[in-house]
Amino acid sequence: MRNVASGESQLIERALRSIADLLPESWSVRERPADAGGGSTELIDLVTPDGEVRITFDVEAVRSGSVPTGYLMSALRESVRQAPRPLLFVTDYLGPTLRRALIDARVSFADGTGWVHLAAEDPLVLITGEGASRSPRSGRSAAIVRMNGVAVGRIIRQLAVATPPIGVRALADRAAVSPGSVSKLLATLAAEGIVDRDERGGVAVVRRRELVQRWTRDYAFARTNVDVGYYIAPRGLDRTLARLQAASLPAVLTGSAAARRLLPDGVVSVVPLRLLALYTDQPRAMAAELGLIDADPATANVVLAVPADREILAAADGGPTPAPAAIVLADLLTLPNRSDAEAEQLIDVLARDDEGWGDRP
Repeated sequence: MRNVASGESQLIERALRSIADLLPESWSVRERPADAGGGSTELIDLVTPDGEVRITFDVEAVRSGSVPTGYLMSALRESVRQAPRPLLFVTDYLGPTLRRALIDARVSFADGTGWVHLAAEDPLVLITGEGASRSPRSGRSAAIVRMNGVAVGRIIRQLAVATPPIGVRALADRAAVSPGSVSKLLATLAAEGIVDRDERGGVAVVRRRELVQRWTRDYAFARTNVDVGYYIAPRGLDRTLARLQAASLPAVLTGSAAARRLLPDGVVSVVPLRLLALYTDQPRAMAAELGLIDADPATANVVLAVPADREILAAADGGPTPAPAAIVLADLLTLPNRSDAEAEQLIDVLARDDEGWGDRP
C-alpha cells in the first residue's frame, strides 16, 4: 500500500473538511508534507488558536474498495507499529465493517462524507463525527447505491453461499443476471469493505454477516415483496403449520419458521414462534385454505406475500421448504415483530458451518 499521491490529494482535502467541521471555530486543521525519512509523505496537524500544533497525524490515503480489506488492515497495523506519530487513514467513504476494524486497530480515520474518529493519548484527543449511511455514487461511477430489485437480491443470495474465489461471470451465471449487474454491486460492496476483490475483479472474500446487514438497509419484507397480507391464525400457529403440510398450494417458509428449519438438529430457537411468514403465489387462496382471519400488522401472527422474485417459489416442491438463508435472515430483521435474536443465532450457526449456507440455492 502506498502513501499519498496525486490521486489521493482530493481524498485528504475532503477528509480535512470533515475534520474541520467538528473542531471549535478557533481551531484549525492543516495538511503539510512530512520531513524526509519520516516514514510518511503527508502529515495533518490540529492547530490551537495561538498557532500551536496540538497533535500531528501521519496520513494514509486510499480510495475505498481499491485495496482488499484484509491487506489494508494488515498494512495499517504495521504502519501503527512503525509510525512515530498517531496514524490517520483517509478515504472517500468508510462503511461500518471497515470503521469497526480501524477502531479495533487504534487507527484514526476520516472520510469525505463526514465519518471521523480521531483518537490520541498524548495529548488526550477524541473527535468523532457521523457521515453517510451508504457509499455515495460519484458522477462517473456505475456502482449500485441502493440495494434493491430482483437482480441485487439474486446476487446477494449467491454471494451468501459462494465459496470464494469466484469470478464476475461465474457469479452472474449462478444468479441468472448480467455480468454488468454483478460488477456494479461488487463495486459498492468492495467500497464498503463487505467483499474483497482479486486482481481480475472477482470476489476473494465475502463477509456474510455484513452482507446481510447492508442489504437490510434497503430491503424490507413488506416494502420489497408483493400482495403482503396480515392474518390471525384463530387456532394457533402449531395448528396452522400442521395444515400447511397438507395444503394444496405451494409455500416457502421465511422468518422464524424457516430459521428453525435451518438450525442443526437439537438446537432450539432462542425465542418462541410468534409470527409465521410465508411466500406463496396465491396469498388470498392460501389464507382461505389455512383458515386465517384478516388482521392488521400490529395484531397479526401470520404474514403472507408473493415474493418480488418468484424464483424463490421454485423451492416449494413437496411441502413447505425454507427460503434461501440470506432471505430468511433479511426477513427476520425486517418483518413485523422483527427478531434480531433469532437472526443472530442463525447467522452464528451458519458462520460456524459454511455448508449450512450452501444447503439452499
